[in-house]
Amino acid sequence: MIARSIKISDSEMDSDEDFSFMEKCTRTTRQYNLVSENMNTFNQHEDADKEKIIKHEMINACSMGQLEIVIKYLESNDINEFLSDGWTPLLYATFNAQIKIIEYLINNGVDVNKHKDGYTPLMALCHCTKETTEQRIKCLTVLIEAGANPDASNKLRQTPLMFACMSQEVEFIIELIKYVKNINVCDNRKQTALMYATIANKSEIVKILIENAADITLTDFNRSTAYDIASMKGYDKILSLLSFNEEESTNIYNLFKAYNWKDMFPSLINIDNQTVDSDIDALLYGMGLEKYAHIFQGINLKTFLTLNENDLCRLGMDINAHRMQFIEYLDKFHGKKWSIQSIGAIDKSLPYTLYNGVISLGILSKQIAIIGSSFRYTKNSLIKINSENVHLTKLQISNYEQELKNTQKTLNILKNELMQVKALSKRIEKKSDISIPAIYIGPKKRNINWPMFLSIALIVGIYVSKTTHIQKLICH
Repeated sequence: MIARSIKISDSEMDSDEDFSFMEKCTRTTRQYNLVSENMNTFNQHEDADKEKIIKHEMINACSMGQLEIVIKYLESNDINEFLSDGWTPLLYATFNAQIKIIEYLINNGVDVNKHKDGYTPLMALCHCTKETTEQRIKCLTVLIEAGANPDASNKLRQTPLMFACMSQEVEFIIELIKYVKNINVCDNRKQTALMYATIANKSEIVKILIENAADITLTDFNRSTAYDIASMKGYDKILSLLSFNEEESTNIYNLFKAYNWKDMFPSLINIDNQTVDSDIDALLYGMGLEKYAHIFQGINLKTFLTLNENDLCRLGMDINAHRMQFIEYLDKFHGKKWSIQSIGAIDKSLPYTLYNGVISLGILSKQIAIIGSSFRYTKNSLIKINSENVHLTKLQISNYEQELKNTQKTLNILKNELMQVKALSKRIEKKSDISIPAIYIGPKKRNINWPMFLSIALIVGIYVSKTTHIQKLICH
């Protein structure tokens, strides 16, 4: 069989060629458009990168004082525009105290009060720690003369003076204050420029502010004055500056001291309203609050050791930081580990007098009173926690209740022992006057040595109470 050849007409040939040519043209056009789009995108990215580089160079120029670059940049750019990092050229120049750049920008019509979230060029200068103090003061003068607002505030209501009190020297502050209308304005935390200087421990600036009528009685949102802040941070120089200039009132009071054996027993003495217990005076000195001694006239040691913040307010300790300081030291006192050496036990190997025995009992009596105060203080703390809706587990509640019962039981035993000592002392007082102690009492064969016997009993009782029960409560 012979295959028959297929003949294709010329018209069909022309049609196929036309189709092939059109398809090629379309494809070529698409490829061209795609290349064009890619080129445009590439050019746009390249332009963006170039612009970013140029703006970065402008930031460096404003920060480092490269005036030629600044001049060239401003030939084709807005002088007040925000650069890539969100600041204007003037903000960068003031933050770095570049006086030449600042002067050039001002001479070319820059807005000296244009800000970033309220952060003005003057604030940036007051925050600056670069260059010399003289150069920063010169920048300050130039800005003020150009119309910079010295009383502006940012979104946190901070002022240029507040920033300056943290970062600048006295000379800069003196110059800035000349233009500030009110140095007692406060930020959103109610803190004044004086408080900013206090927090930064700038004693010389604090002095300048006080001399320029800064109000030292203003309080922040924590109700703390600048004095309170300095007290909490331990800035002694500032504390002395913030003390009232008026003469301190002379608080005359007597200091109670033990002159005879009866003065060693808290239950046998009464402190009048013009007398301060010597132990209280010593504790206040240790707290650094000795100037408040006069408000504790007529108060015994046991009551003193259980005072709370409301009691301190009522007595007249009106500075919040001092009340906090008092409570902190009281917590440490009650939580401190008790030492049996504090009772001053008699050494049986040495000769001793009846007076020595009575004095030892007096010390024991005072220690018992202190233990009772610790118990009461702990109990009050637990009651306060309960009123603040602090939830405890049933096991915790059971443990607390048991410890309280055990402690109270032990204290009652010690109290009974002390009552026996009290009764004994009254009998001794009726029989003989022992204001002048006996020289020596030797050992007796059969008579019971009551002072020594009671001393040993009380020592054991106190040791068991303090180490077993009170410490457990405080540790909880």
